[in-house]
Amino acid sequence: MHFLDLNTGDVELINDPEPNLKNNRLNDGKVDASGRFLFGSMDTLEDGPNGALYRLDADLTVHKLQDGIVVSNGPCWSPDGKTFYFSDTWSGEIWAYDYDVEMGSISNRRVFAVLQGENFRSSDGSTVDEEGGLWNAQVYEGKLVRYAPDGTIDRAIPMPVKNVTSVMFGGENLDTLFVTSMARPPLSRFPTDSVQGGSVFKITGLGVRGLPEHRFAG
Repeated sequence: MHFLDLNTGDVELINDPEPNLKNNRLNDGKVDASGRFLFGSMDTLEDGPNGALYRLDADLTVHKLQDGIVVSNGPCWSPDGKTFYFSDTWSGEIWAYDYDVEMGSISNRRVFAVLQGENFRSSDGSTVDEEGGLWNAQVYEGKLVRYAPDGTIDRAIPMPVKNVTSVMFGGENLDTLFVTSMARPPLSRFPTDSVQGGSVFKITGLGVRGLPEHRFAG
């Protein structure tokens, strides 16, 4: 994990939370309302539960929140910041936790949604809109799913590529949904895509807006 100077391209090491796990890398992360960065790691072979969920505080200390993760994905919060969402891609589930905004701690993990897929039940990046709906990119299935705050499916949007990886609202009014995809799968057992693989897509006219993202306090 590094700081990146966008002007010079220089990087500065912050912390390596897993120096002994050579097959692991960091994967997905977001900043909470208090400026803490929650991020997860993953097994690059996507086989074993060798990853974990961490919190980076403003003083640059790192704290482990959960272990036993294969591929960390989709951290995000409800509009009031009191519910934290997170998934292990290969669990086939999205989890919800109670989130202590003051302490940055998680508790009371429960299943928020169970994924449905023809070939893969694999969650990737997520974001929450101002109504509390959770948007999830379902990688290798080529679709986006919006879950209502109670975990039921509100809508599903098929994409022109299978390997969608994340979602985020942007634009002047935060009402455009941007969708990323991978150019090629990381492992041979996953499906390849069309020439559009690796593209960034935008979706308009959804009738909902996203939430502003917070900045890291450190």
